[in-house]
Amino acid sequence: MPSPADTPRADERQRVGFRLIIGYKFCKAVFMLGVALWLTVAPGSAFRTLEWLARELAEGGAAFARASHWIRAHLTSGFVLRGALLAWLDSASSALEGFLLLTGKPWAEWVVIVGLACLLPFEILAVMHRPNLARFLVLVANVAIVVYLARLRVRKGHVSHPV
Repeated sequence: MPSPADTPRADERQRVGFRLIIGYKFCKAVFMLGVALWLTVAPGSAFRTLEWLARELAEGGAAFARASHWIRAHLTSGFVLRGALLAWLDSASSALEGFLLLTGKPWAEWVVIVGLACLLPFEILAVMHRPNLARFLVLVANVAIVVYLARLRVRKGHVSHPV
């Protein structure tokens, strides 16, 4: 049982944790909004940039040849369109989750927990299928958020409903 002196420190840590998660959600929303706008407004530019990236990666040696080959094998106008749709969806869902967490409502935290937890199996498969640092970092961040929020929710549920 925490002492009364520990309670303010624990509350402050929780506030910092929530601020970090909310900041992450809003930064991700803004970044993905930029990607979505670029892919929507200038799909030709995005296509040419990805072609250029594939050429540059091919010249980077064996370590980057797989990425170059994958880009070349999958790069179509439909790929850019699907990427734009996913970027719009990711931006909107990240912003919504950030706003929900700002409300401070317990149900809002559960919405974020369940939403992120549903994506974890797909992120794990993506990391296993095509491992890279960006995918791994997103997976780690989302696992950390799910665990952190679920742990807080469960603890608050136990504290507010003593047996």
